[in-house]
Parts: sequence; C-alpha cells; structure tokens
Amino acid sequence: MKFCDLLLGCILLFVVACGDASSSTSVENPSSSSSEDVILSSSEGFSSSSSSDSPLPVFIQNDDQYTGFYKQDGYELFRKLSYPSKTEMGAGYLVKILISDFGTDSVEVHFMNSMKFYYHYDFAEMVLGDTRSLATFNQETYFSAEKNTVAGTLAYYASVDSMIALTFFPTDYITPVQVAAVYKLVQERLLFLNSSGAKNRLFYMPAGSTAEKAAAEYANEFKVADIPVYTHAQLFGDIPFQIMNTGTAYGTLRKLTAAELDTAIVSSHDILILETLPAEIPLVAATISKDAQTPLSHVNLAAKARKTPNIAFNGNELPDSLLALCGKLVKLEVKANSYTVGEATLADAQTFWNKNVRDAVKLTYDLSDSGLIDFANLKFSSSKSVGVKAANLAELHKLLPENSPDGFAVPFYHYSNFLNYAQVTEELCERSFNDCGKEGRASDVCTQVKTACAGVLRQAQGSESAETPQTSLRNYIKNIIAREDFAADTRLRKAMLDNIRYMFKHIPVDKNFGDALDAKVRNLYGEAGVRLRSSTNSEDLSDFNGAGLYKSVKATAREKDLPSDEIRKVWASVWSFKVFEERALWNIDHMSVQMAVAVHEAFPDEVANGVIITQNIADYSVAGIYANIQVGETSITNPEGGELPEIISIIESPAPQRGVQTVLLQHSSLSPDSLILTDGEIYPLYRFVQKIQNRFASLYDKNPDALALDIEFKVMGPERKLIFKQVRPYVF
Repeated sequence: MKFCDLLLGCILLFVVACGDASSSTSVENPSSSSSEDVILSSSEGFSSSSSSDSPLPVFIQNDDQYTGFYKQDGYELFRKLSYPSKTEMGAGYLVKILISDFGTDSVEVHFMNSMKFYYHYDFAEMVLGDTRSLATFNQETYFSAEKNTVAGTLAYYASVDSMIALTFFPTDYITPVQVAAVYKLVQERLLFLNSSGAKNRLFYMPAGSTAEKAAAEYANEFKVADIPVYTHAQLFGDIPFQIMNTGTAYGTLRKLTAAELDTAIVSSHDILILETLPAEIPLVAATISKDAQTPLSHVNLAAKARKTPNIAFNGNELPDSLLALCGKLVKLEVKANSYTVGEATLADAQTFWNKNVRDAVKLTYDLSDSGLIDFANLKFSSSKSVGVKAANLAELHKLLPENSPDGFAVPFYHYSNFLNYAQVTEELCERSFNDCGKEGRASDVCTQVKTACAGVLRQAQGSESAETPQTSLRNYIKNIIAREDFAADTRLRKAMLDNIRYMFKHIPVDKNFGDALDAKVRNLYGEAGVRLRSSTNSEDLSDFNGAGLYKSVKATAREKDLPSDEIRKVWASVWSFKVFEERALWNIDHMSVQMAVAVHEAFPDEVANGVIITQNIADYSVAGIYANIQVGETSITNPEGGELPEIISIIESPAPQRGVQTVLLQHSSLSPDSLILTDGEIYPLYRFVQKIQNRFASLYDKNPDALALDIEFKVMGPERKLIFKQVRPYVF
C-alpha cells in the first residue's frame, strides 16, 4: 500500500465521520529526518486506536479537569480553564490537554485546569496517579513516535475569530497520523465548535518548517478529510489589527503622513494616526498605524519605553468610526484583545495628565576616567563612566572576539569637560540666528531665540555693557532650559534646542583631546571608516532602552570627517527635541545626562542585518528566540520606504535530532519567497545567542530564563560572516 493511501485511510478512519479540523502551533526542525520516515515508523496497526462510535460518557467538569465541553459552555468556559499568554497574534488563551491510553479502547482525553497545572507531568502524577518518573514520562510522551500518552495544547487567539488551534510542544515527536487521531478525539469533545464550514472550527497549524513541509506534501489528503491547515504566517497575515502595547491615553486625535510628521509640532497631548510608519516618532500620548508593525519597530519600542498605547491595523483600512474622531479630544483605552476610543472632556484629560506625572530622576555617573579606553580595558561595571552600550560592547568582544567589533570608548569625562571649556559668544548667537532662518523657521521664533541667547550672555557677565560677553556652554544650556518661554512654547523650545546643538557643532574641541582622538583612530584603523556610537547614562537601561534616541555617525582619519569634528554631532544629540521631550516625560534631570562614545570600525559590505530578542516574544508558551531580519542595510526598526522585515522564531528541534527549526510569521518584502538566512546559518546564530545570553545573565545576575536581551547582528561580505554589534536589556 502506498504511504499516501495509508495516511488517507487513517485520517478518514479517525476524522471523516466528524468532518472536523485540527491545529498545532508547535514547531519542528528542518534538520530532522524526513517526515515520511517518521510517519511510516508509527503508522503500522494505527487504525486500531480509533475512538468508539458509541455515545460519549457524561463529561467530568471539576476544579482539576474537564473531559469535554458542552455546546452551551462555549469560549467563555474555555477561557476560564486556560492560562493567558502573549503572542505575536495578540492575546492567547491556552488549555493543556493530556490523552491517556492513547491507541487503545480505554483512551481518555483530559482538558487540564491550566492555571492550576502548568506542567503535563504534574497533572499526570497528581490527578491520574501516573507512577512514571519525570524522565520516563518525557521520553515516552514527547520523544517517541510510539505513544501511549499524548500531551498538547489548545490555543484560542482572540484576534482570530471563533477558531481554536491544536498545538504540540516543539520537541514532540508526533506524526501527522497521530495528529489526525488526536484531532478526532479532541474535536468530538468540543461540542461548542462546528464540524464544518469556515468559522468556529478546530484547525491544524503545522508547528514549524518541518511540519509545514509535511503538510504541504499531504495537502490533498488533509483537504479530502476536511482538515483546515494554516501556517503561522497565514494566520498572522489575517489579523485585522495588532495590539502592540496596552494602556490608556488622553489626547487630540490627529492623522498625519510620515512627511507631515517631519514638520508637525506634536506633544504628549496628541494621539497620532499614522498612514505610514515614520523614521522617528516624537513624544506623543499614543500611536495608531495603518501599516503593520513588529515588536521591534521604533514606533513600538518607543511606546514600550513610554508605556503608551500602540495599535497597528496590519495594512487594513482604518475604521470610519475612528477617523470620524480626528481633531477631537479623545480617550483611547487599549486592552490585550481590544481597544475603545471616544470623545473626552478637558477636565477628565487634565486629571489623567496630572496623575501620571513621574517622580524626578537624577542620573548617576563617574567622571574619573579621562583617557581613551580600549575595549580590552573595559568591563561590565565600566558603564558608570562609559555607558552601558560601550561597556556591553567590550564584554561582547571578550566573549566573541571573532564575531564582534573591537574598539575603544571616549568616556563621559570628555563630554562634561567640553561643556565647561566651550564658550558661547555673541558671534555664535548671530550665526545661529542666520541658521535658524535658513531652516525655514518663522522669523519671530528665530528673533526670540537670538534675544534669549544674547540675554544669557549679558546675565553671565553681570552687566549689559560688557564688551565681549560670553559664557560656558554648560551655563548657557542651564539658563536656556530654565526659561519660562522655553517651557511654555513648543515651537520655541524646539528652536532653542536646535540653537544649543548649533553651539556644539560650531565650537572646536580641546586641541589636545582632538589630536589624541584622531591619532588613535588613524593608528587603529588607518583610512577605514569608523562608527562613533552614542553611549549615554540614559539609554540601554533595564527599565528604559532609549532605542534610536541618540545619534551615531561615521568618521575617518581624513580631514573632511575627522573624529574630533564628528564627535560633536554625537554629543549634540543629547539636546535634540525628541530626546529632550522623552526625558521630560520621565522627569529626568537633563543636566545629569552624560554622553560617552563607543568607537569601532564601520561595517562595509552588509549582506543582511537583524535584531534578536532572546525570549520568544512571538509566543511565550514556546521556548526560543525571536528575530526580525532584513536584506542588506535596510533598517528594521524604521525603514524609510516601508519595507517589511522577515519575522521568525527560532526554537529547538524535536529529539533525537539536534539543531533548531524556524517558525515563519512573515517574509521580508525584499525576500518574499525565501528566508534571508540559510538553514546552515540559523543554527550557528542560535548557538551564538545562547552563549551571549548565558554570559550576560551572569553579568546582570539573573537566571538566563528570566532575562531578555535585545541583540543586533549583521551578516557581512561574500563569506556571510556573523557580526554582533549590540547587546542591551529588552524592555517588555
């Protein structure tokens, strides 16, 4: 008998009588042996495991378990038995199932109280009296194709209307024939589901790349048996909107394009509807995008850091009911599964805004290190003088010397010292005024900035008649940001901050420092380009990562873009409007911010780039890592042309194979037909990430399972070498 005939016969035996569907969200390994070999090895005599056609007994429904759900029980009772989980598809409600005496006439299906019993083994031991050891239970349940016990999970995703997925652990060595049998047993005990049609169904979702290939090979057989099959990517693509970050916000609802946002003045009292994702998102009360987002987009990272609501409509049209509120003061409430928006009163909004003012924060730092410190001489605790980014880069290079950049750090001391010796003069006030006009600002705003500039200089001299009034940049900044009109007028505040950055960029650095910096870059890298990367004491923290806030620039040992000139642009970014507004939200003392700079060779010939989170934030119920990957140098976090990144999870393979497998949620729009990394590159990537995770868990004094890191990597050159360029805590 042909294998296809055997599979179809088994499926029909278990399924056709009910005409139902099943699903799995677990993931399997592309490097495992062929699915055909696995299925053949377990299909002999399998037909004897069919459940009886006689009526089912009355269901048990107690505090430990249900043995079935009646028609009137519905999704509400299902959710009560479940534990909630976050997934890329939104909130999920998971009910674990255990099937005992599988393949016999005594088969029993147990829907576990999944808030009470998190592990299948605990339920088997405590409720069913299973006497096997944990090791034996795991081996016979998950790691064998000959099963007497089957463990799985039913997943209800609130964003996928009226559908429930049957899923198995990623390491489970379960075959499609066994899935069909489990499907039959589970379906006939979920009486509130339909047995046909397109809605209110149980469906089968292959776990990962191996299972997807097997399902594609036998798509005909599943279709004949009326078993709907959905991949993760198909399911993710059908979601009408994504709840990216929950919360409540009050603000004026404004609809802006990315181009309009570049020049618009917005504040924390505005809720933005974005037609397309912008390269940068200013401080606002909440964000709603028409385009799909990933958890690692700058819009969402900003929302996470600010604790503000964020919704994405996944490319779908925005509801008319939402658009009708544009220009009005509204209250937006975003929950795990839904959102509400409606008009609000100014009194209610003001009460909310006043209640959410944060306590003042003064940042700490150490200015005792005044050299240019090689990564080899930095350690994790050096963050107090060079910032977390530089300190973590140094630790990363010690761990992976061949797969991370080497370099040095310019400590906080040099930024602080520049503030002391750099002098603001009348000439600079005048030149800044001219620059203000060239940037297209209103003449009255530029005049106000010039007047404020001159006023600070006169005040510093103690007399309006001083011949050459000037003051240190530190004193100048303190006086400008303390002005009442600076706080009261958003347009003026933005122009005054631009004036401060102008001073940074047009006052030379100390000659000894500048010569030393240029010489060090020349000696280490010759004419090659280098990156000067911001490393402040107000980013890459465990509760605030500051992603994308501060500026990094390129430099070379050539006269036109010397490091001693370019570093002022990095320092100046401390005083950009978006950064200032962000810190104001957190009530951070602006004068306590210090800027160090990490210096290393630039990355030429970039084949691909990616961002990894060391926890599987696409589905917290499945252990693994989460990755966004893109072709070449195209940005993942804020693409200029709206390019979509590849979204995958990487998880371990089922036993007895060793390796990993992928769960695809979305192809890159620049690589729509294939994954960007090969199978041979994904496993080394995973192993490197494990190594980084374990090392930094030790440094942060945390259990590796409890730590989530945000790791950036690149694939370089024709040899496609992996280079890791950043490690920082991921803020959930």
